[in-house]
Amino acid sequence: MAAIDEVLAAAHFPESNPFGLVVNGENNNMVLSLANTGENNYTLVSASASYHDPAKDWKLVKNTTAVKFNIPLTAGGNLTAPFRVNSEFRPQELGLTVWVDVKNGNEISRVTAFNQTVSIVEPPSSWFDPSVLFIYLVLGAALFGGAYAAFNMYFAAPQKKGRRSAAKAAAPVEAADVADSGKAYQEDWIPVQHLGKKKGGRRTDGASSAGEGFTSGGEGATSGGEVSGAEGKTRRRKSKK
Repeated sequence: MAAIDEVLAAAHFPESNPFGLVVNGENNNMVLSLANTGENNYTLVSASASYHDPAKDWKLVKNTTAVKFNIPLTAGGNLTAPFRVNSEFRPQELGLTVWVDVKNGNEISRVTAFNQTVSIVEPPSSWFDPSVLFIYLVLGAALFGGAYAAFNMYFAAPQKKGRRSAAKAAAPVEAADVADSGKAYQEDWIPVQHLGKKKGGRRTDGASSAGEGFTSGGEGATSGGEVSGAEGKTRRRKSKK
């Protein structure tokens, strides 16, 4: 492609991007301005861009996709057209070259519109960004798990051990109380009503023993009664005679 001097081209970032930052993952707007200073008519065919490494003598890094226009540029006329550049690089300084292809008859010429170093940056983070929310969720779950583990280690575990130790210490004392009382059970754990029935049962046994004594005595009295009855029968028989 031949270079011509009749067509002047320039590209710049809008006022909303005064520092010329190229944000990754976004359509970064630029404005193309063309001026035809000659007497021939031209046609703006397309515009494209390329990234370069300024540290390696402007070595080509990547070409962007060309944008088709096919807009006529008459002699002595001016033309303004929008243009966008994209980036998917890590944050760094890269060279950006923007050019336009103009056509006169069957001849296509290339004119450079922009050739400067730009800053590649990441998009600003938002609280409602799903990726950011996921990171916060993972961090919150990790902090909660660590706090829960620390609580169980320093607070919950000693309490459980203390209860078990107290239960183990109380068991020998209860066994000793049972051994000293000479009973196979502890009366402290038995309701008072049941204790009263047992004690009353013992008194009943004693009363029955005493009753047995009276019964024996009664038997003795009955034996005496039987003797008296025999004597009475003898007397009656004698009186009949």
